[in-house]
Amino acid sequence: MASNTRTFSLVTLGCTKNVVDSEGIEQSLIAAGDRSVDDPTQADVVIVNTCGFIGASRQESIDTILALAADKRPEQILVATGCLVERHAPDLATSIPEIDALVGVHRWPEMHHILDAINDRPRTSSQRIARSAVERLDGDPRLPPVYIGDGAAPHADLVMPRRSERGPSAYLKISDGCDAGCAFCAIPGMKGGMRSKAVDHVLREARELAEGGVREIVLVAQDTTAYGRDRGERHGLARLLELVAEEMPDLPWIRIMYAYPQFVSDELLATMTRLPQVCPYLDVPLQHAHPEMLARMKRPHGAVEDLITRIRDRLPGVALRTTFIVGFPGETESEFEYLMRAVEQMRFDRIGVFAYSREEGTPAYDFANQVPEPRKERRRRELMLLARRLSREINTELIGKDLDVLIEGRVRGRDGRERLVGRSYRDAPEVDGVVLVEGEGQRGDILRAHVTDAAEYDLMARAVSPVPVGK
Repeated sequence: MASNTRTFSLVTLGCTKNVVDSEGIEQSLIAAGDRSVDDPTQADVVIVNTCGFIGASRQESIDTILALAADKRPEQILVATGCLVERHAPDLATSIPEIDALVGVHRWPEMHHILDAINDRPRTSSQRIARSAVERLDGDPRLPPVYIGDGAAPHADLVMPRRSERGPSAYLKISDGCDAGCAFCAIPGMKGGMRSKAVDHVLREARELAEGGVREIVLVAQDTTAYGRDRGERHGLARLLELVAEEMPDLPWIRIMYAYPQFVSDELLATMTRLPQVCPYLDVPLQHAHPEMLARMKRPHGAVEDLITRIRDRLPGVALRTTFIVGFPGETESEFEYLMRAVEQMRFDRIGVFAYSREEGTPAYDFANQVPEPRKERRRRELMLLARRLSREINTELIGKDLDVLIEGRVRGRDGRERLVGRSYRDAPEVDGVVLVEGEGQRGDILRAHVTDAAEYDLMARAVSPVPVGK
């Protein structure tokens, strides 16, 4: 098969950072002459970008690979990449022989050359990769090649090909890796230490997205608030926000996700307040509220209530999203009840709840007093029920108010009526609620809408007027 006619299909699992990496893989392959197809059964190459964060996501990745392997044609190439590969390459290589190559998280920029090497093409770059970058597990040539390591160029995985518009919103990854060292988290073992993307690259991507018609840029990383700290910058994210807003004055919305509590500084909050383009929205994964639990988790364990009060005081009208882990080793019933009371008191706009997943290679894996699975699940259900009730109460308080809504498309309801569907500043893509709007508009429009009704997560509204571009 000639390289300029090779077709590929990408299957993306896991977090928003994987979404960005998959776009990078896709754009780099297209630039090299390959062609993307939606149907994996019709592709010459199938690439699965896996997640290895917790047990459920690992299983989803494995099940996906197995399903694709079962349908694989003799001449088809199956590649697994992403976090699962970093954690479990030997197991994948020996248990799923249909895999043709395993590519680590930092090696995706070389995917085109890796595919050439698999096809045994006589290209200089492929020969170099085949000699220097391929590890054969236990020296067994029957096992698939494994591409793990720093790759041909340091930080190459932070340099995206030209960004393209795929909707009104787009994720922009500003760093990768993490230095936090939380006791429950396997990310440092998969991604390594935190590395910030160069400011010029961030601005170039933002410019390409804005010029392509994107109305909302969502900044993502393992920890967005640590941006620039690897370069000795104390307020790197605040400065980056200023530069993006200055560079793209007509970009309506900039949103911040994954803000580590310790680094939500007054400088950052002041910058968010000063820049009208920055949504008054913060995703601050707290993981727990009890100080002793946070200490055992190796998380910032000052008073969570003080942090939330400070954010709300300095950023009026802020919508706060957070996540909690229940059932961490040693969590007592009284500590869980403390968490429930804290959530009731702090009234977060959005809450995600996870039962602790015991991850091999993390400090907490060997902790004593592991909580039984039924107890974890019971606590997860109780906290989720509370979160749903609070979400409905907060949504109900919005009835009669006006919100700006970024329109993403149209949906037909159970009553057969078609409505616009979009998100307000309170709603991040994919993880939060939506606003169903009666009225006329197009994908990418920002409409001012009057809230008429509320459900647990979503709002119903009536379009009032369009919002001027840049507002």
